[in-house]
Amino acid sequence: MATLFTNARIFDGVNRTLVDGSGVLVVDGIIREVSAAPSAPEGTQVIDCAGKVLTPGLIDAHVHVIANSVDLSAGKFWPSFVFTQARYIMEGMLQRGFTTVRDGGGADAGLVQAVEEGYIAGPRLVISGLALSQTGGHGDMRPVLLAPGEKTVSRIGSAIARIADGISEVREAARDELRKGAHFIKIMASGGAASVTDPIENLQYSDEELRAIVEEARAWNTYVMAHAYTPRAIMAAIRAGVRTIEHGNLIDEPTAVHMSGEDVYLVPTLVASDILTQFADKYGFSANSMRKISQVRDQGLKGISIARRAGVKIGFGTDLLGIELHDYQGEEFTLRAKAEDTVDTLISATSVNAEMMMMEGRIGVIRPGALADILVVDGDPTIDPSVFTRRGENIDVIMKGGSFFKNRL
Repeated sequence: MATLFTNARIFDGVNRTLVDGSGVLVVDGIIREVSAAPSAPEGTQVIDCAGKVLTPGLIDAHVHVIANSVDLSAGKFWPSFVFTQARYIMEGMLQRGFTTVRDGGGADAGLVQAVEEGYIAGPRLVISGLALSQTGGHGDMRPVLLAPGEKTVSRIGSAIARIADGISEVREAARDELRKGAHFIKIMASGGAASVTDPIENLQYSDEELRAIVEEARAWNTYVMAHAYTPRAIMAAIRAGVRTIEHGNLIDEPTAVHMSGEDVYLVPTLVASDILTQFADKYGFSANSMRKISQVRDQGLKGISIARRAGVKIGFGTDLLGIELHDYQGEEFTLRAKAEDTVDTLISATSVNAEMMMMEGRIGVIRPGALADILVVDGDPTIDPSVFTRRGENIDVIMKGGSFFKNRL
């Protein structure tokens, strides 16, 4: 099966400028040729892009596809209901142009398989399984009030995390998540905004525990993603050998310089705290929760500016929670436009994310040998940050792995 896109203005995922009048030949789900006049085999389907912009499919490197509620406490909903809503969430992501997403806690190998086999028309799913959290950490949302004589024995801390303490437990937990199909490991290395009991400034996991987790990931030829807001937590994670820092809103210049020198990636998630602030009254957040959300929201843009100046490689993530809030996924582009050029955000959401996820050259680029994840859009996303905020209404073509999920041309 071959498809030829002609008369396109191409953003290749790497270069900052568009290439006009180019064609892209797709054969058997792979990009075979990118040139002014590709050689198409007989019977090729030809799609005239009419001068519209052709881009790689977008990549969101920090999602929670099972986060159907802003309340992440475990056991709030029937699993069947959660996974049915996960299908709805993922299908919405694909229609907004995201052909690959990296789940930072909650999604399992069953959802990966359901997408791969076509039962869910969603983005390619890369998962951590359950994130690892210490007792009292960002992933520990177990009840603090117990009946007389009742003990906290559950090691499932929330819908997105499991509890593991000490070197032997964290090794076992990491091995278990990898055994169950995780592509990488997620850890909670600092306090968080969505959790109730831990201040943002908390340092979570000891150096020894962090190193043990990284060792287990490396043994499986993969990496560790670390939730961390503060310089102290970020530095601890870097010393242990993590590959990606999630959020990082409170980063300072010395920490950013160290990140750059160690080739550690930053994944900001500005829209998460921004949207939660807007919906605070509806979801009834406590004063303490709102203080934490506001604290990280107000520093997010500053953190991106610091990281850019230091030369840190910056990915793209959203971290949205709640069935209706996922619709705001594209707003990350408009928020980041306040701190950087729109094309840099677009590069973050394509080739940088692919490199960070150890999928360089396979996704996030328009070049021969890459998977045919292709969008054709009305508008120029290299200069207009609102292009991907329209819930996919202005996306004429969505192709993932050579298969059309939308084609208005």
